[in-house]
Amino acid sequence: MLNRPEIKESAIELSEKDKALVEAELRKSWSHLEVFQVGEAVESIKANDQVYVRITALELAEKIEIDGHMKFMVHEQDIAIVW
Repeated sequence: MLNRPEIKESAIELSEKDKALVEAELRKSWSHLEVFQVGEAVESIKANDQVYVRITALELAEKIEIDGHMKFMVHEQDIAIVW
């Protein structure tokens, strides 16, 4: 599970469609995402690691809110690089 970078709120009110477009553009720059937590079977990655995940995997990832922060649920094989 990865921490989703915080997206700063715009002073301009955006429609849900426009918010989704802005987030899609931002995802292209998310090359160092922080690992929030891993499953017990995962051995090569640990919490707080910085990783690169394919953009298509982020687009398909399940989004979960934990303590008011959004997380991406991805598969271990979606992680291409551990920095």
